Amino acid sequence: MGILVEKDEEKSRLQERIAADLRERASRTSSDEGDDDDLVDLEDDSTFVEGTHKSRSSAFFWIILVILALIALVIIFFLK
Repeated sequence: MGILVEKDEEKSRLQERIAADLRERASRTSSDEGDDDDLVDLEDDSTFVEGTHKSRSSAFFWIILVILALIALVIIFFLK
C-alpha cells in the first residue's frame, strides 16, 4: 500500500503518523530484545535428540540401490 506524493508536496498527516508509529514500534522492539547475554537456554540438549534413532543397517542397502538406479538411468539415456 502506498500513497503517491509529488516531489514538491509535503508529507501528508497520515504519512507522518505512520512514520512516527513505525519509528516507535522499532525503538520499542529493539529495547525489548535486550542483549543476547540475557537469554538463558533452559532446554537440556539431550531432550533435543530424544526420539531419534541411528541409521539402520538397511540404510546402506538403500544407498547402494539408489546408486545402481542412477547408473542404470545414465546407461539408458546416454549410452543408447
